[in-house]
Amino acid sequence: MRPINKIFLITVLFSFSCNKVIEIDLRDTEIKYAIEGIITNEPGICKVYITESKNFNENNQFNRIGNALVTVSDNGTERILQETGPGLYETNLINGTPGHIYQLTVTINNKIFTASCTMPQPVLMDTLYVSRGPFGQYKFATLSYTDPAGINNGYRFIQYVNGVKEPTIFWENDEFTDGQLVTMQLDASAPDKDDPRNIKTGDEVMIEMLCVDDPIYQFWYTLRSGGGDGNDNTASPANPISNITGGALGYFSAHTISRKTVIAP
Repeated sequence: MRPINKIFLITVLFSFSCNKVIEIDLRDTEIKYAIEGIITNEPGICKVYITESKNFNENNQFNRIGNALVTVSDNGTERILQETGPGLYETNLINGTPGHIYQLTVTINNKIFTASCTMPQPVLMDTLYVSRGPFGQYKFATLSYTDPAGINNGYRFIQYVNGVKEPTIFWENDEFTDGQLVTMQLDASAPDKDDPRNIKTGDEVMIEMLCVDDPIYQFWYTLRSGGGDGNDNTASPANPISNITGGALGYFSAHTISRKTVIAP
């Protein structure tokens, strides 16, 4: 994820005889740390990535932050994550458990960042298949699941086609579907028929279904709404809501995960 820390606007004024472009000075902004932490219900999956943000007009090569002190507490038991690569901290001593509350603490150059996340109970996909869209031109991964009644549930879905991750952010909650059987198509909004992201006959399609708590749902919702996946048009890109305190960008997510794979007909 490239942190968005600049709001910009380019105004073009048209007249009968000429076009005039007014350029707005994109001033540098404060560089912030970006923290991405995950714990899943799969054994030994606990990872934290730490980078630095960049100004809007800079490239996508982000500085990876080493020598940080990273700890995760699982219901009072604290573990130190080891730096296993540039900016990557891991431990296999934590097995994510639904219902547990996890606390993240990151210390970088005497700056302390913290986050808390509760791992929800898992909800599994009932079915996964590939079907045509409303106009029959494109094929989409189509899944169904049964939402538990009386519980505030948030979901994120990640699509892989032949092992390649689709960058579109797919999310859903149960505001209008509490306790119901939900069927949804994952539309990546590829711009044309020949786009390589489109699903074709014989493609292997894998979907990961993540059950996330409400602050993490809000992160993905505001990231997508703010144009963070590159698909939504927005006049004023903005940073998504984060559950990390201390001024860092990013998120700390304790979520359950399940997968299904299908071959497109």
